[in-house]
Amino acid sequence: MARRTFILLLLGVTAARLWFITSLPLSGDEAYHWEWSRRPAFGYYDHPGLTAYLIRLSTAVFGSETEFAVRFPAVLLLTAAAAAAYACGCRLARRWGAAAPEWAGFAAGLAILAAPVTAAFSIYMSTDPPLLCFWMLTLYFGVCALEDGRGLDWLAAGAALGLAMLSKFLAFLLIPAAGAALLLTPEGRRRLRGPWPYAGALLALVVFAPCLWWNATHGWATFLFNFVYRQADLEPGWRHVPEFLAGQVLAVSPGLFIFGAVAVWRAGRRGTRQGDAVAMWVAAAGALPLLYFLFTSLTRRVGLHWPAVGWMAALPAAAAGERRSPRSRMLWSVSLAAAALLTLAAHGALHVPVRWLAAAGAEGDDNGRFSMEQQKERFGWRELGQRVAETRAEIRDADPGGGEVFILCDQYGLAAATAFYTPGQPVTHLWARRRTHGENYRYWTDFAALEGRNAVYVSKYRGRAIRARHRLRRHFKGLDHLETLPVRVDGIKVREFFLRRCYRFDGRTPDFERP
Repeated sequence: MARRTFILLLLGVTAARLWFITSLPLSGDEAYHWEWSRRPAFGYYDHPGLTAYLIRLSTAVFGSETEFAVRFPAVLLLTAAAAAAYACGCRLARRWGAAAPEWAGFAAGLAILAAPVTAAFSIYMSTDPPLLCFWMLTLYFGVCALEDGRGLDWLAAGAALGLAMLSKFLAFLLIPAAGAALLLTPEGRRRLRGPWPYAGALLALVVFAPCLWWNATHGWATFLFNFVYRQADLEPGWRHVPEFLAGQVLAVSPGLFIFGAVAVWRAGRRGTRQGDAVAMWVAAAGALPLLYFLFTSLTRRVGLHWPAVGWMAALPAAAAGERRSPRSRMLWSVSLAAAALLTLAAHGALHVPVRWLAAAGAEGDDNGRFSMEQQKERFGWRELGQRVAETRAEIRDADPGGGEVFILCDQYGLAAATAFYTPGQPVTHLWARRRTHGENYRYWTDFAALEGRNAVYVSKYRGRAIRARHRLRRHFKGLDHLETLPVRVDGIKVREFFLRRCYRFDGRTPDFERP
């Protein structure tokens, strides 16, 4: 009964998510990952390439470059993650002697479906959906391999680990988690006497090898980005720790936060005292991401979603280890309901009507501005894309000798979204100084090939667009005045974009470090 109910819920939630992914425009990061998919490579500056490959496959299957096609893999990946959590919860419950393993699987799968952080990544295509899915699959196949020792399970765990690492470098934390399970328990050391753990590790390395090869030929760019550049400008202190803890409570809901944290601690104690390799594996896979980002919060602000992989282990462990008393079931039910309500509230907030936002405060009221500021990225992208297409056509008509008009944007997410929503989805170029993110545009743009051509410059910020005029003048023979594109919804202005026509580029790579 629990299995059938879970399958029906899984199918229903998946269908709802397939509808929802068409209701919002792509974010800048999603569009940036789509840009990756248009330029297939074995690696990228910011992260490994699995996200790009999945988007490329999805858009090829559907034959279109739409929000649905870009986000479709995220829906499937989190559906698979929930199914794997169900199987993992059942397996752990049987191993730990729970009276109702099917109920444990149901609770584990439903927790992954309901938790706000995992639900968010089921409708948002970034590097996190494949990471969450393949982290969960690595955990499950690792449990099977440690318990049964079958070679196929070790190979499956190795392949899933390789795909997790090909999603995001955070998957590297699974390596010390596996080491803890294999080296710190008698059961794990017995498994090391056979060949299969090594075969699984070798397969993981083979799957990850394309990213290593790309980095070896590109100055180890992805490693430098993740381990050096992103770690710059740290400010030691305690001020971000409470924010981190509060963020994790919201990420999974208060009840599931407590259940999961207690379950990880109990699994670690079981692994230490009883030499249970499976318990040690689950505890390490849950604790390491959470502890790592708790430590990170001592030096910087931590994104609410960064430690999400830890909950992929903690929640199945909590479902499998809880006593099935009436009180426990009631607490689980309340926790799951709270998680689902938080998720529904977050989804609903993405569709708040503009007139409600405007009514939150009179014009000039800080609350009103804050509300509109938080929501404005929902609006205007198609209007911007249409205006960019019209401007390019007008420039071509006015100066036929200027060749194809190219597009410059001063932020990587803006460049990607402009490309996605402009009819014909033309190539865009980044016109900005080096920043932490978005640097893959440096590999894509050949400024010398653009010599003699005209351009349209796009910005989201008036001040930035005005300041850019001086640098544009160094590289173009002529500039037009700054054009403002207001975006109105229900008669209410929600944001503005700024465009400038630029004529006859000199072909020199801009020096953005020069004032």
